[in-house]
Amino acid sequence: MTAPLALHVDRTPGSDLATDVVVDLSLEALEADPYPTYAWLRENAPVAYVPASGRVLVTTYALCEQAGVDDTVFEPAKGIFNDVYGEPNVISLNGSAHRDLRNAINPPFRPRAVAGYRETLLRATAARYVEAVAPLGRCEATSALLEPISQRAVGDVLGFTDVDDATLGRWFHDYAAYLVDFGRSSDVAERGRRAKTDLLAYLDGRLGALAADPDDSALSHMLHDGLPEGQVRPVEDLIGSIGVLVVGGFQEPAHGAANALLGVLGRPDAAPGAGGQADRLRAEPATWVARCIEEGLRWLSPFGITEKVTVSDAVLGGLRFPAGTEVGLMIGSANRDPGRWPDRPDEFDLDRPAQAHVAFGYGTHFCIGHSVAKVLGQVVLEEMFARLPNLRLDPDAEPVVHGWATRGATTLPLAWDA
Repeated sequence: MTAPLALHVDRTPGSDLATDVVVDLSLEALEADPYPTYAWLRENAPVAYVPASGRVLVTTYALCEQAGVDDTVFEPAKGIFNDVYGEPNVISLNGSAHRDLRNAINPPFRPRAVAGYRETLLRATAARYVEAVAPLGRCEATSALLEPISQRAVGDVLGFTDVDDATLGRWFHDYAAYLVDFGRSSDVAERGRRAKTDLLAYLDGRLGALAADPDDSALSHMLHDGLPEGQVRPVEDLIGSIGVLVVGGFQEPAHGAANALLGVLGRPDAAPGAGGQADRLRAEPATWVARCIEEGLRWLSPFGITEKVTVSDAVLGGLRFPAGTEVGLMIGSANRDPGRWPDRPDEFDLDRPAQAHVAFGYGTHFCIGHSVAKVLGQVVLEEMFARLPNLRLDPDAEPVVHGWATRGATTLPLAWDA
């Protein structure tokens, strides 16, 4: 395979250290399309130190899984997550502290709980927003439809029922920009800090009300669950995890749905009446949306990296990782590994044999919101294909897909018969 960016591997002779297998590439070069680079890395250096990232990147499905499920050696990295969200948070904690906090967050995100509000909250929210754009005949779906639906629906699950859509959107975008910038821009960092300050100001009143009068929101469960009656967790112990839920909870459903739509509507056979896979969704959305969302999550994973650090010496892929080695498990690459998906893994295909992907991460840090993300994505697609006749990509505008640490259709122009 030809190196997409004239890449080469520098190996220190006689060394078996992972950090002595060096591939010097630009992170900016990954933003537009990381997949040719991922393919080259999987073939030539599946474990390689990339100086621009400050970590060893692991790119095959098997090696990512091996490290991802071993939380005793490959612990969640604390650096960027603590810088962005604050410490403690549910991503960077491990052991009993992580288990206790996760158990407090979990109740409204468990599959049975999500099934209970699938129609009354998730579908009702999706239907309301889709109905609002239906007369227009076209829209930029990511910003006008999918992100607002995700922010409103998941925001209500979290307990932000009194926060308007614009504020939820600002919190999400400012936090998310800081997370994926890796500390390169002081302006982006300031946006992230300002979002956290605004969120803290809101929580100052909201958590006090929930302390006195609990409800079934995620905020209320985080405040009370697992503690003796009358005790609550201080906001300092919660703000980090609330930030995680704002970014992950708002992004995964919205961009998962956008990526699935781009995948199925971007196929060569996607034109209405062409008899392709998109026509299946137009005719029977309820039958096909679950498979469409799963394939979209594999094909274009909204979160592209899981960051780890070795807490003791380790060996992965025949290379040594001394304690303290920063590691990036490249989910976006793992989910297109032909070693896992041998038949055209770079293509979106509803007929692909069902097989687990890793878009939601690994082990004890598997995404808390995976069930709501998938179910919300399913009902959004059902409502769109049911209410927007002959839904298709807008022929007069191009989608924009961007990013590698997070990746998605940042703009998705769609059209339909109004």
